[in-house]
Amino acid sequence: MRIMKSLLVITLLLLVLTGRAEAAGRFDPYGELKWMQEKSGKLSADPTLTDNGLLYCPVGNKILCYDVNRGVKLWERKADVGGKITEPLLVQEQTIYATGTEGIQQMKPNGSLTWVYRVYPKPKGTKSSGVVSTGPGELIYFGVADGIYALEPKKNYQWRYSDEDNVAACLGNDRYVYVSLKDAAGTYSLSALDPEGDRVWHQGWGKLKNIRLTFAPDGNLLVVTNPASLGDRDYGRVRCLNPETGKEIWNYSVKADDITAVSFSTEGKIFFTANSRLFCLDDQTGLLDWNLPLLNVSSGAAVDDSKKRIYAGSTDGRIFCVSFAGRVIWDKEVDKTVSQEMHKDGGFMVDTGKDDKDSFSRAPILLKNGELLIYSDKGTIFKFVDIHKEG
Repeated sequence: MRIMKSLLVITLLLLVLTGRAEAAGRFDPYGELKWMQEKSGKLSADPTLTDNGLLYCPVGNKILCYDVNRGVKLWERKADVGGKITEPLLVQEQTIYATGTEGIQQMKPNGSLTWVYRVYPKPKGTKSSGVVSTGPGELIYFGVADGIYALEPKKNYQWRYSDEDNVAACLGNDRYVYVSLKDAAGTYSLSALDPEGDRVWHQGWGKLKNIRLTFAPDGNLLVVTNPASLGDRDYGRVRCLNPETGKEIWNYSVKADDITAVSFSTEGKIFFTANSRLFCLDDQTGLLDWNLPLLNVSSGAAVDDSKKRIYAGSTDGRIFCVSFAGRVIWDKEVDKTVSQEMHKDGGFMVDTGKDDKDSFSRAPILLKNGELLIYSDKGTIFKFVDIHKEG
C-alpha cells in the first residue's frame, strides 16, 4: 500500500512537472513563454489593451480584466446594458465604456460602475451590442439599433442621429464622427457627422457582410468592406477616403469575403489577411507590395517595427512570423500537445497521442516592450517574446 501511494505521488509530481515543461515549451525554439492563462473564456469581441498594462476582455456579457505583466486576473464584472458584448470596449483616460443592445455603461479601472445610460424604449432590430467611440467635442458616441447618441463623459445627453437603421460601426476624430448604418435589407452606408449631429457627407456601400473603420497614420479614413456574397463585382475591398469630403483616394480589391482589420508599419505599409494570404500595401497609393500564402491564416496582423516582423494566427493553432519583405521567418503550432493520463492499475503515465487543437482568429497584440499576447479561440491567453535570431 505504501509503495502504491509513493508511486501515485511520484506520478502526480511528474504530471505537474511535465505540464509546466510542456507549457513553457509551446513556442520553442522561436519564442519564450512568459505566462499562460487557461480557461479565460471565449472572447465575444476583440480585447482592449491600455497603456497602464491592463487587458480588458469581453466574454459574453462579462468583462474580465488582466494584469499583462503578471498574467493574473484582477477582476470581472457583468455588463448591465443588454445581451452579449460583441464590439470592443472603449477605454478613455482609464475610464471604461461598454455597450450592449440597450445602452452604454461607464466603469472605473477597478471595474466599479459609475453610470448606466439606457435607451427607452428598448431598440429593436439587432442582437449585436452597440458600438462606441470618441469624437469631436470630447463627447462619447455610441450606436445601437435605433441610432447614434452623443453623450458627455458624465452621462449628459447631447443629441441623437437616426435613419431608423442599425448602427454597424462608428469612429471619430476631432472634426467628425463617422457612422456606418445597416438597413433591414443588409445595405450599408457611411456618413460623417459634425459635432452638432448634422450630416456632412454620405456614401452608399451596397449589401455587405461587415464593415471596419480605422484611421491611417496620416489621418485618412480606411474602410474595409466584405461582400455579403462573392460575385463578379462583389469583392472585398480596402478603401482610403479623404475624411473631410468622403472622396475616395484609392481602393484595393481582393476576391475574398474575410478581409481582416488592417495594421500599419512606420514604413508606410498596410497589412491584413484574407483568403489564407497576408497582404502588404503601400498606404499612400494602395498598390500591392506583396502577398504571401499562409496555410489557414485567419487573424489580423500585429506589426513589430523594431524587429521588422509581422505576426498572425491560423485556424489550425499556428502562429506565423513574417518579415517586412514578405518571407516566413518561422511558424509554430502552439496548441499541439500530447495528453497524458493515469493507468487504471497504478498511476503510470500513458501517452494517448491526442492533439488538443485550438485556433487563433484574433490578431496578436504587441506590447510596448516587444512581447506579444495571443488569445486562443478556446480561451487561453499566452504572453511570449520572440527570441529567434536569423542567420
